[in-house]
Amino acid sequence: MDNFAITAADAVSRRYKSNDPEAIIAQRAIKIKDIRFCEELLGFYTVLLNCEYIGINPNCSKQQRRSALAHELGHAIFDRKHAASGQAFQDTYFYSLSNAKAERRANTFAAELLLSDDDVLKPIGFYEFNADRLQMEASLPPHCSSTYRALKYHELLQDFQYTHTGFATLEEIAQVAGIEKNFVDFKLNILTAKGYQLPAVPELKSNFLKDSMKNCSKSYD
Repeated sequence: MDNFAITAADAVSRRYKSNDPEAIIAQRAIKIKDIRFCEELLGFYTVLLNCEYIGINPNCSKQQRRSALAHELGHAIFDRKHAASGQAFQDTYFYSLSNAKAERRANTFAAELLLSDDDVLKPIGFYEFNADRLQMEASLPPHCSSTYRALKYHELLQDFQYTHTGFATLEEIAQVAGIEKNFVDFKLNILTAKGYQLPAVPELKSNFLKDSMKNCSKSYD
């Protein structure tokens, strides 16, 4: 997990008093242009004659646009020097699970910018689960083995997921935030890296971009 990207996203949000990527992009005087030459391109970031540009596919949904802008803003924060050398970041696969450092960093930045910790922790029932976990740990016998502790934790997790059905799904969290669900998954990874023991796990899949691209060629309200 890229801790620098997490710290940078929090700093950007505080500096501009917003987590809206489009508003932050405007304050940074980065120009947003529609992409009309490649239907398969979701977004790009580049620097031309010392001017920064972000291109966005105009056929994307509002959720895709917000998510893409946050990702491209990440490139603007971290990769300006590289882009200024003539290497545009063309993100046909901007949600890629590729091991490319720049893409992982931009995804981490976007997820942290778009979602506060409580935007995810509260809807998935973390605080209720944590109370149950602390109660379970208090009931464990002294000096119990790590294997036994892990078994009891797994039982608690299964029981919590079975008995607590009123919490929001990851899709619902994404809908409320106005973003693509995959960034909720990225945020779950961030929360795990921060040390939270969660009652939900990320569902990242290597082919999810293909499904996103199918929808990007349609018109949305």
